Amino acid sequence: MTAVLTAPVSAPHWSVPREWVGERCFIICGGASVRAQRALIPRLKGRVIAVKQAVYLRPDADVLWIGGESMNELALPLLPVFRGTYAAVRGKSCRRLPASVLRVGRWKDHTTLSDRQTHVTGYDSGTSAINLAYHFGVSEVILIGYDMTGGRWFTGEHPHPMPQIPESHFVGHMAPLPKLAEDCLRKGLRVVNCSPVSRVTCFERKPLEAFL
Repeated sequence: MTAVLTAPVSAPHWSVPREWVGERCFIICGGASVRAQRALIPRLKGRVIAVKQAVYLRPDADVLWIGGESMNELALPLLPVFRGTYAAVRGKSCRRLPASVLRVGRWKDHTTLSDRQTHVTGYDSGTSAINLAYHFGVSEVILIGYDMTGGRWFTGEHPHPMPQIPESHFVGHMAPLPKLAEDCLRKGLRVVNCSPVSRVTCFERKPLEAFL
């Protein structure tokens, strides 16, 4: 992750490869409940997508995934930590990022998984990561820190520029999730929310220990 070239704004979208067909994928999101499960995260076996600062917990994650408006500022301090395979962002501008950082577009219908390997659904990074895992071909997604409530778990150096998420964001992010959950089932993707505190009730719920 030390490329010196910068990616042009017009860089083509990455077509996510179907490399994890039939596998399980853990997605570590940014909700405050991650603090209660930090000791378990090094024990995760299988594919891992680290959302933003979750890379500090799993620098060896298969994917470092960053979505949102401030991705240049978010990504730059995280890239040196990452030791995995793919660093990817969701958005239009990659002006300040290394050429090795991949870019995908945002699907316009947030009630369904995008079937285009170059685009992902979701208003928030965690939901988009579900679609990313689907593109890789997994059959099961395990969500951690998918809270949609409260603040973020990470408060160290280089925190998220929005440490406390406005309630209006949560309301908007959650609105399409019931229909998205139905679409996941139709497409054969099992999604399990293992966040100990979460307002998202449309996905199956289980304790994280069940998957260790």
